[in-house]
Parts: sequence; structure tokens; C-alpha cells
Amino acid sequence: MKKHGLIRRRVRVRRFSVAAGSLALLVAGELAYGGAQESAATQTLNRPITVVQSGQGLLEWHFNGRKLFAYAFGSNQFKPYVRELYSLDGYNVLRDAPADHLHHHGLMYAIRVSGVNFWEETGEPGHERHVKRLSDFTGRSSTGLPQAGFTELLHWVPHGDHTLADTAPAALLLEQRTLTLTVDEARREVALAWHAEFEAGVRTNRVTLHGSDYNGLGLRLPAAWDRVARHENSENAPFPAGGKPGAMPARWSAVSHTVDGHEMQVVLFASPAGHAGTNSFFAMTEPFTYLAATQGLDKAPLAYRAGQRLRLDYLLLVYSDARGRPELESRYQAWARELK
Repeated sequence: MKKHGLIRRRVRVRRFSVAAGSLALLVAGELAYGGAQESAATQTLNRPITVVQSGQGLLEWHFNGRKLFAYAFGSNQFKPYVRELYSLDGYNVLRDAPADHLHHHGLMYAIRVSGVNFWEETGEPGHERHVKRLSDFTGRSSTGLPQAGFTELLHWVPHGDHTLADTAPAALLLEQRTLTLTVDEARREVALAWHAEFEAGVRTNRVTLHGSDYNGLGLRLPAAWDRVARHENSENAPFPAGGKPGAMPARWSAVSHTVDGHEMQVVLFASPAGHAGTNSFFAMTEPFTYLAATQGLDKAPLAYRAGQRLRLDYLLLVYSDARGRPELESRYQAWARELK
């Protein structure tokens, strides 16, 4: 199995040290872009993302005075996940713990590992245990766009072991997860990059990754999108008739719906490089709208031994106005080049 190293992007940011288990109020520093002589347009584009403490186990990022992102990682949860993600118009595209599926949490990553179910939260499910945040940053991207992010350490442990003071000996998987949010006001785009690296924990020298066709990085969309949202993908492949669930290979997949007269769109990209398994997208609109990027683990489970690493890269885009297929493909290719 090929080892994959961590991609280090050249991003001009200020990094902060954060004590384990605590949240700090992180505010972007003042960056010099011409001072008082900037034009109003430049000042608008240079507004930073600010990180706001919002209770224990919850991280928020705000932009232009409004919440843009909320990440839940409390010790009382089965898994850390993105609870809220907003368009620049202030519309939250995620739904958390709906009555029909309480284990659907906004944007989350979950699979099955060596027989332990980290997806559903009944019976004896596994726990993706947040251990600590390794770094936080806020500032500008290499192209000057407002940006914020963090890296955290997770231990994937079986049920019953998540309350241990030290979960490292019980971990099936060790994960370093990095989320990076970038705002492009000119394009009306909110972009959330999800980067993760895994390796087998010390509990065993071999782990098997498997699951259903919908297990992976999934998002539950708002109730107003149910039964009416429109799906499309990079292959222009038709989706199952009647909005029923189905998975198909693709580079990217998009969901659109009209909200307050605007054609909103959520787009999910899957990495072409360093991605183990088969890039597939599970999509459905009946009885609710769901989208997930999967690795095809239902057809071909993956086995990893101690020392081997699995890398995953995804990009989730939120647009206030839907984009056409050529523009989405161009955006995907640009992102894919950045990963190399």
C-alpha cells in the first residue's frame, strides 16, 4: 500500500497555539493592504474570518458579522461534525439530527472499521473521539481570500472505550483532520476543504475499512430540499428514477434547489490523487435529500497495516446562485491541480 504524505499548502496565515480541550478567541490580525488608502471594494474583499468561542465543544467561524460555520466536537457526541455551514446570503445548507435519522449530523465522515459501526448510533456504535486540536489558523489564502482552519487529532474507538482517560491504546484508527474554510465574495462562493489522514491504531496491526454504499463523507440537506432538489454529476449520468437512492462513480456531484428566488447549489468534489478506493457519490431525494462522497467500500473493502496511511481530500462548495457544468468542471480541475 502506498504511503501518502501530508499536503502542505502555501497559505499566508497566522497560527495560534491552543491548549488541549480548550477554545481560544482567535481574531485575525490586521494585514497591510494599503491602509486607509484602500478602495471600498478592496476593504470588502479583505475582511477576515473571525473565530468565536461558543461554548465548550463548539467552534464557530464568523464573516462580516454573521456566522458562517459551526463545528461540534463535544465529548458527549459519537463523532465530531460540521453542524452548520452557511451561504454568503446567510442560508444554512445542513440539517442536524432530524427525527427520521438522528444519526445524520450536518456534514460528517463515518464508515465501518473492522466490524465496528461508526455510522449509526444504536446498539454498540463506535466513537470518533476528539482528543485535541493540534493547530488553528486564520488569515488569507495565497490569493488573498479570507480563510480559517484547524487540525484536530481523533481516536476511532469501539463502544465502551470512549470514556477512557487515554483512548490511544484502544484506537482502531488514528486520524488527523484538517478543515479549511475560504470565502470568495467576488464569486459568491464558500469553500470548505476536508483533509484527513488515517493510520491503524496500536490496538491492532491491521484494520479493514468497509460499509454501506452511502458510508463516507455525507451531508443532510434542509427539509425544504426533500423530494424537489436536483442532482447532477461530472459524468452527466442519470440518477435513479423517482429520486430513490443510488451510488455512481464520478469526480464531483451537485445538488440544487430554489430558495427565495435564487437557485442555490451545493457541490462536493472528491480527490483524484491519493484517494484509496473508488470515488463514488451516493445521492437521493426520496424521502429526503442526501449526498455523500464514498470510497466504494461496500464493493471493495480496504485493509491497512500498521505504518500504512490513508489520505482523503474533499471540497464542499456553497453557491448562492447555481453554476453550470463547464464552470464546475473548471473549478474541479483547478482544485485537483492544487492537491498535487
